[in-house]
Formats: sequence, C-alpha cells, structure tokens
Amino acid sequence: MRYRRFGQSELEVSEVGFGVWTLASDWWGHVEDKQGMLHAALDAGINFIDTAPVYGEGGLGEDLLRDVLSTHRDDIVLTTKCGYDIEAERKYPGQSERPHDWAPESIRRQVEGSLQRLGIDRIDLYQLHNPRIDPILADDLWEVLEELRTEGKVRELGVALGPAIGWVEEGKIAIRDRNIVSLQTVFNILEQEPGLTFARQERVADGEVGLISRVPHASDALSGKVQRDTVFPPGDHRAHRNRDNMLDNFDKADTLAFLWDGTGRTRGQAAIAGILANPAFTTVLPTCVDVDEVREYAAASDLPLTPDEAARVDEMWAGNFGIVNRYEMPLKSSV
Repeated sequence: MRYRRFGQSELEVSEVGFGVWTLASDWWGHVEDKQGMLHAALDAGINFIDTAPVYGEGGLGEDLLRDVLSTHRDDIVLTTKCGYDIEAERKYPGQSERPHDWAPESIRRQVEGSLQRLGIDRIDLYQLHNPRIDPILADDLWEVLEELRTEGKVRELGVALGPAIGWVEEGKIAIRDRNIVSLQTVFNILEQEPGLTFARQERVADGEVGLISRVPHASDALSGKVQRDTVFPPGDHRAHRNRDNMLDNFDKADTLAFLWDGTGRTRGQAAIAGILANPAFTTVLPTCVDVDEVREYAAASDLPLTPDEAARVDEMWAGNFGIVNRYEMPLKSSV
C-alpha cells in the first residue's frame, strides 16, 4: 500500500480507502462479514476509513466502527460527515435524502453525537455531506467549524459533494474560499468531469487540497462484477442509473482492456490505478461488499499505470473512447 497526504496537513492516508456505506445499508447488496471486511482493510494497509451518521439507521455507520477504533485508533485516519438530520424522515420513500440542517448549533450537536457513537475524542477529517451552495457560502457555519478545529474536536475540514455527479460551482467555491484539505467527488476513468475541473483549481494544483474519488468503478461498469444484462433489484442503488448511460459505460470500458489484459491487474484494479495516475487524487473509495473485494481493490495501489498507459487513457478520454453516447449525463448543481 502506498500513501499520500491531504495538502500540507498531517493526514497521510492510504491510496485506497474503505467506505462504511455498504456495511450500514443494503443499497449495494447484502454484506455478511462487516467486521471481517474492516479488519481485512486494515490488514491490507488501508488506514483511511470514511463514514457518516446518515449511513444506515440511527447513526449505524458510525456505531459499526466503535470496536475497531477502540483497538486501532492510532492506525486509522477517520473521516465522518455533517449536515443531514438523521432523526428526520426522508423527503420521499426509499433512497431519497434526509433533510439537511446546517445551523451552527445543529453542527455542534452533530459533532458531539458522532464522537459519542464512534467512541473517540477527535475526528481526523470532518466533511460537509452533500452540501448545496448555501452552506458553502454560510460564514456562520464555517466559523463554528473553525471553532471545532480550535477545540481539537476535528483536525481538518473537507467537503463531500453529491449525491449525484456534478456540483461544479459548489466544489470550486469550497476549494477557493474555504479552509479545506479535501474535496470528495464522483470520479472514474469513464466519468472524469467535474473531477478534472476540480483538479485544475489553483489550490488543488498547488497541493493545498487533495481530491477523494468515490464511485471509482462507474457503478460496476469497470469492476467486472456485473454484466450488460444484469438487472438490479429496485432497492439496489445502481438501479437508479440511466440504462443507456450504463450501456455507454460498458462500451467505453471494453476499449480499456489493455489496462488489464496481460498486465497482472484485474479490471477493478485497473480502474483504481487509472484514478491514482492523476496526482490531484489523494485516495480512492471503492464500493466493497465482501472481504475478497477489499483485498483486490487494496492491491491496486501497488499496480500503478505506466506513463504510457496513463497517456493512452487521457487520449482516449479526450475522444470519448471512440463511443457515441446514447445518453448525456447532466451535471447536478444548486447554482
């Protein structure tokens, strides 16, 4: 496992991280061995663990980490998030968002709740969870976040964009105007915008802010775990993907076989190595549902692309991989 630093902070993290989202919900399939996956991640050299109070019900995404943090706290760079009211009902039935509550007094309650559930006294990286433009611009919110840093309850601040792909202005303004060391965004070698736009921002290019990739396998079009004709059940998050968009991504992925055929990489490892070829990205958060996937994806850190491979991927991206899109994915925004 290789490691990179978030900006000039003291947070040095594994190039491949571990996301708790799949452990706390069944939105990507059922997970049997939750603690086994966590320990497999640590055994593979992963030290960056990403969670949030809204994962699962009643803060389960944080509760699941309490035991491993009690014995491995100094080995883990822990990030959790704020913004959602986990006691409020979802806006619509199913997998819709819960309401946000960005009031400064609410953020204080949220951080205390996270610390209690996690059983720790500090959060290494505290991220705003899927903010729209208003919290990015809210000076009183950022004042309380800075107070939490001064008090030692959080070490560094970041922004996690979502839930859909996009939020370009939100990300650019956060990078430019806020004291963050990380920005999390959907990014994979098939869907490189707005990640490339963020990578070109001055503070990212200068190494002050590191990017975090999520959805690195383009909802499994790049993992080899599903096929074109796979039908996802209604409760599976991948079922929300536009069908034509998924077919476009499968077609594009087929043009990248040179990254795994005869290279010693699996398809899923090549997808992660392709992201890590961009130095703006500090770490990648693959979506895992079993121990084997954790081990497979962690090993991608030691299988980097060659300069020629990276250049070829860039060239193919510039030509849309030679594919005419059936569907043009819109970039979401609140601006």
